[in-house]
Amino acid sequence: MKRTAAALLCLLALVFSACGTSDAVPTPAPLPASEGLRIAVASDLHFAPDNTDKKANLGAVAYNPEFIDALLCDAADQGAELMLLTGDIVNLGRREHHEALAEKLRAAEKDGLSIFVLPGNHDLAPITQREFAGIYADFGFDDAYRQDRASLSYCVMREDLCVLMMDTAGYDRSAIDLPDAPNRTDDEAFLSETTLQWAEEMLAEAQQRELPVLCAGHFNILTAEGRDPSRSGLYLENADRFAALLREYSVPLYLSGHLHTRCVLQEGGLTELITEYLLAYPTGYSMLDLTPDAVTYMPCRVNVDAWAAETGQKDRTLLHFTRWQQKQLRKYSVQNVNDMCVRNPLTHRDRRRASAFFYAAMDAYWRGDLAQERETLLAMRGCEPFFQCAEGYAYEWWLRDLIDTASPLLGGFTISISE
Repeated sequence: MKRTAAALLCLLALVFSACGTSDAVPTPAPLPASEGLRIAVASDLHFAPDNTDKKANLGAVAYNPEFIDALLCDAADQGAELMLLTGDIVNLGRREHHEALAEKLRAAEKDGLSIFVLPGNHDLAPITQREFAGIYADFGFDDAYRQDRASLSYCVMREDLCVLMMDTAGYDRSAIDLPDAPNRTDDEAFLSETTLQWAEEMLAEAQQRELPVLCAGHFNILTAEGRDPSRSGLYLENADRFAALLREYSVPLYLSGHLHTRCVLQEGGLTELITEYLLAYPTGYSMLDLTPDAVTYMPCRVNVDAWAAETGQKDRTLLHFTRWQQKQLRKYSVQNVNDMCVRNPLTHRDRRRASAFFYAAMDAYWRGDLAQERETLLAMRGCEPFFQCAEGYAYEWWLRDLIDTASPLLGGFTISISE
């Protein structure tokens, strides 16, 4: 199997569902006021309200309903007018879970936050495409200027913005029941010829109206895995063609999820922003500020502590969430070094140093500062011991690659959208 950082990050995010911020990171502060339209983007909520046993070993997953409430509150408090949810909004596609989530979204819209949703690979089956559109009629589908008859893709035309929401499928083919949907023999993610043609029509109309376009989908279009047919579960059929279409119409930014980690990819004038898994470290989402000339991305962390205090929560984990996350990340760092030392022993002192290095590297990555902290990390006394004990494990090549290729854009960027 081809070794890539993105592939391991997808797995790591599941493990990091109980991890969090560094001691040096304060409770999330308010963002600067927006001079344009502020848009929140969240992905991979994996809403599973049945996981209610807080004493079970479920990490952050057990707090899934609370995190979603805190996310919606935090985005509104930060001044977002729109929120895009880019797929895997529930975990098992069950109707009762979708309906429960829709109630949460409906309450947020009453408070002034307009929400548009997309399906991911976990959202359909047992429910079908038509049932999904019915449950979430209030969250994009009824607001759509036009819907694609071959998928759950739709386009919203505002006075200031065109939002192109693309259904990239990847769910069980038994859920496909739209009139013009292709007859599939597999469950791979895809964009059909019909959907590509529909998307081009929407892009052409937005161009004619001189509207900036934001485009979102669940699967990735610029990752190596997304273009490799052998990578089942990550591959998106026609990813290259869709990326070329976005470039042709000067769309600057494609928003996605699926990998469960924050990534920024750039190629040929197109940027892809992958928003992280909500339940993983660092309980994050993305914020965009759109002006006539540019779109600015800022990473955000849900202020769970503040939400818990404001809403009268009694659970001490929620009330002291940042402290809890710190403890979990340190515990995870020590555990992984100890596990690797079974094969590659270190002294007790070097174990402590290796654990501190791993903790610092992971915290810097998720904070968005890894590129800036690269030299400091490599100079840490735990760097050499860590790679000594990691020899022969995935962390050896993965963390080296992560440090070497870390993008400074993880901490935020601005893209010009003017002609």
